[in-house]
Amino acid sequence: MRIGIGVSEDLTISTQQPLARRVEDAGFASLWTNEARGRDSLLLCQAWAAVTERLEVGVGVVPLWTRSAAQLAMAAATLQEASDGRFLLGLGVSHPGTMGPWHGADYRKPLTAARETLDVLRALGEGRQADVDGEVVRAQHVRLGITPTPARTPVYLAAMGPRMLALAGEEADGVLLNWSSPDEVRRAGDRVRDAAASAGRDLADVPVATYVRVAVDPDRDAARRALAQEIGQYAALPAYASHFERQGFGDAVTAVKAAYKAGGREAVPDAIEDGVLGALGWYGTPDDDPSVALAAYREAGLDHLVARVVVVGDDPVASVDAVLRALRPAAS
Repeated sequence: MRIGIGVSEDLTISTQQPLARRVEDAGFASLWTNEARGRDSLLLCQAWAAVTERLEVGVGVVPLWTRSAAQLAMAAATLQEASDGRFLLGLGVSHPGTMGPWHGADYRKPLTAARETLDVLRALGEGRQADVDGEVVRAQHVRLGITPTPARTPVYLAAMGPRMLALAGEEADGVLLNWSSPDEVRRAGDRVRDAAASAGRDLADVPVATYVRVAVDPDRDAARRALAQEIGQYAALPAYASHFERQGFGDAVTAVKAAYKAGGREAVPDAIEDGVLGALGWYGTPDDDPSVALAAYREAGLDHLVARVVVVGDDPVASVDAVLRALRPAAS
């Protein structure tokens, strides 16, 4: 199992680049960022690639509504050339509650939109002409004007539900899970691999990756509360509440909502049991051993674990460095 690090886009470039070098020097396989409403994730990947030599740089995920499929293919090819083949593209459908108000996107038929976007990215990434006149996505009579054409960018499809997981197995170059326990990684991975096998694909061509939230601080209780707050924030989103419930954490979702109603945000951490925290993430001090938690994911069949840094306190760089220290023995 390969281990990467995930960080927020809300850090200055002058902070991000030395951080990328530290991640590479510590022996981690990859560095990932997200894309929301801060710094452009693709430009961050370029900034990381410019100061590293071996580190894979990825975005998890680019919402497919914010750029045309052809424009995304152009950007991915440019990043592959600039990084010498180290760019990983996570693609997702995001949420209608943000894509419409923020970007004016016509959010509809997300599964169809994902399939059609994958078709465009594959054709253009392979140096072929794209001729997709889909229900949601269009890219016709277009070919990348980049000579020579870089190697095709691996596309990891973000998925939680069964149909999106199956699509990842059928057509993507990997699947990127989120907020998934080891048991959920096993279930989701089996669905992806079954779909890949039915499509006649080599299972090795569809790796399973997931974000795992990790909170590390010299104050163990502060790390615990930070991780619990993060779970609480996601439990408030309908799609993730359903995702948690499918994994058997419905009581935790109910408890979070009740605690927030009774006491606000600060009441949430005490409402989440340690068993839930341990299933959905990991917290501890820089000297604690995460090997048991990592082994559970490895035994579940995970190929690539991305330790998404949960900021504890008001110093995000210190939080990143604390996670690097705790996970470095496993990454080296």
